[in-house]
Amino acid sequence: MNFLFRMITGQYRLIWLCAIAYSALFNFSFFKHFTDAFPASDGNTGFLISVVVFLIAAHALVFSILGGRLFTKLVLIIGFLIGASAAYFSWTYGIVVDTVMLRNIIETDTSEAFGLLSVEFVVVMLLGALVPAYLVYKAPVGYQGILKEIRAKLFSIMLAVVMIAAALVPYSANYASFFREYKSVRFYSAPLFPLYSVGKYFGKSHVSPLKPESEMINVAPDARVEHSDPNKHDLIVLIVGETGRADHFSLNGYKRQTNPRLSKRKGVISFTHMTSCGTSTAVSVPCMFSPDPRDEFDSKSIYNKLNALDTLHENNVAVLWRDNNSSSKGVAERVDYQSFKSSDLNTICDPECRDTGMLVGLDDYVDKHPNQDIVIVLHAMGSHGPEYFKRYPQVFEQFTPVCKSNQLAKCSSDEIINAYDNTMLFTDFFIDSSIDWLDQYSKQYKTALFYVSDHGESLGENDVYLHGMPFAFAPEVQKHVAAVAWLNDSSTFKYDDVVKNKEVPFTQDNFYCSVLSLLDVNTTFCPHEKSIFFEHHTSQQ
Repeated sequence: MNFLFRMITGQYRLIWLCAIAYSALFNFSFFKHFTDAFPASDGNTGFLISVVVFLIAAHALVFSILGGRLFTKLVLIIGFLIGASAAYFSWTYGIVVDTVMLRNIIETDTSEAFGLLSVEFVVVMLLGALVPAYLVYKAPVGYQGILKEIRAKLFSIMLAVVMIAAALVPYSANYASFFREYKSVRFYSAPLFPLYSVGKYFGKSHVSPLKPESEMINVAPDARVEHSDPNKHDLIVLIVGETGRADHFSLNGYKRQTNPRLSKRKGVISFTHMTSCGTSTAVSVPCMFSPDPRDEFDSKSIYNKLNALDTLHENNVAVLWRDNNSSSKGVAERVDYQSFKSSDLNTICDPECRDTGMLVGLDDYVDKHPNQDIVIVLHAMGSHGPEYFKRYPQVFEQFTPVCKSNQLAKCSSDEIINAYDNTMLFTDFFIDSSIDWLDQYSKQYKTALFYVSDHGESLGENDVYLHGMPFAFAPEVQKHVAAVAWLNDSSTFKYDDVVKNKEVPFTQDNFYCSVLSLLDVNTTFCPHEKSIFFEHHTSQQ
C-alpha cells in the first residue's frame, strides 16, 4: 500500500477515490439491469464482484487518461455533473444518455426542459453533483514535478489495465455472454457511457451551413407535378404527431374509445402497422421527410440533401410548416415556417398553447396562393411527456384519476395511462378538426390529410418511461406509431383502394414517396410500391 501511495501522486489518488464514488453513486440502474440478467442467487456473486472491480478500474483508466495538472479537477467535476444527471434520468425514467438523447437535450426548448425538473432532481444534483464537486475543488492534491506526475499517470493507467484484466480473465465466459447478449446494459453505466456519448456527439459535425436548394443533392431531379385534372389543384394537410402509440388508438382495436370522432368520420384509414425510423423527434422527423431509408439516414443529410418539402417547393408547391413542438429539426429551413409555441401567433393558449391553434388563419394562406398546389404541415405537441396532463384542455380529461406529476414512477400505472389516453382524445379532436377545416375546400381542391406520429412512448412497461431509447433495443411501444389518412371523393387516391393497405406493414421510410404521391408528383425515385397510397401492397416495402 505504501508503494502505491509513493507511485501515485495526489491528483491520481483523487481520481481513484472519484472512480469509487462514481461506481457507487451513479450506477444503481446499471447494477439493477446487470443483476436482472445475472442474478446473484444463480451463483453469480463472484462475477458481480468482478464487475464492480472492472467498473472502478474503467473509470480510473478513463479519468487518468483525461487528467493532467490543469484538467484533473475539471474533468472530475464534469464527471459528477454528468453522472448525477444521467443517473437521475436513468433511474427515474429508465432512459439512457446516448448520442440521440444528447441531441434531444441540446435541441429541446425551455418549456420541455422545465417539464422534466423536480424537487428530486434538484436534491440529486445538489447531493450527487454539487457537494462532491465542491469537495473535489477543495481537495489538496499537492502537485509534484512534471516527471513524477507523468510517472504517476502512467502507473495509474497501468494499474487500471491490470485490474481490468484481473477482473476479466477468471470470468471470461461470463463477460463474453454479457457483452454479446446483454450489451445494452452497459448503456446504463455512468458517467462512463454518457461521457463516451458526449465525445461521439461532438466528434461529429451536427451543425452544417445552410445551403440553397441549388447546391443540395437532389435524388429526384425528374420530379414533376402531373395532375389528372389540370384545373383542380391539391390541398394537403400533413400532421406530424408527437408520441402517438398505435396500440392506444381505438381505431386499431384499443379497448378504450380514444378516437370517438375519427371512428365516426367517413374516409378515415388507420394504418395499423407503421414503424418509426427513430425513437425521438430529433431523429424521426428529419428521417421521415428524408429520401434515405432509416438504415442509411444521417442527421447531417438534412443540410445537404433535398427533402420531401424541398422537392415540392421546387415544383411550385406552396409549403407552410406550422410548429407547436420544438422545431422542424431542419426540415423546414427552406420553406415558410411559423412557430405556434407562444401566444404571439397561437390564439388558443390556456396557458399551454394548443395544437388546434395552428388551424387558425389557414384560410388566409390558402387565399394568398390561388391556382397553386398547397401542402400544410402541422407539427403537433401531441402527447409529449412526462406531463401528459398538460397536453389537453380540462374538458378532455375523461379518464380519471390522472398522474399530475412529472415523476411518473410515483404514479400508478392506471394514472399514467389515464393521462396519456386523455391526450389521445385531444389528438383525435385535433385531427378531426383539421379534417373539418380541410373538407370545406373539397369542391375547389383535391384534398387529403395524412397524420403520422414521430415515435411512440413507454408508459412504465418494465420500468421504462418516455422515449429515446437506442433503436436497436428500444421496446416496440416506442417504435409502433399511429398513422391515419383521410380521403374523400376529391382526393387523388380513393378510399376503397387505399383501405386495402391498412394492415400492410409500413415504416416511415414510406413517408417521403407517400407525400409526393399525394401531391401528384411523379419521379422514377418513387415507384408505386414506395407509397402507401397505391393499392397493390401485399408485404413490407
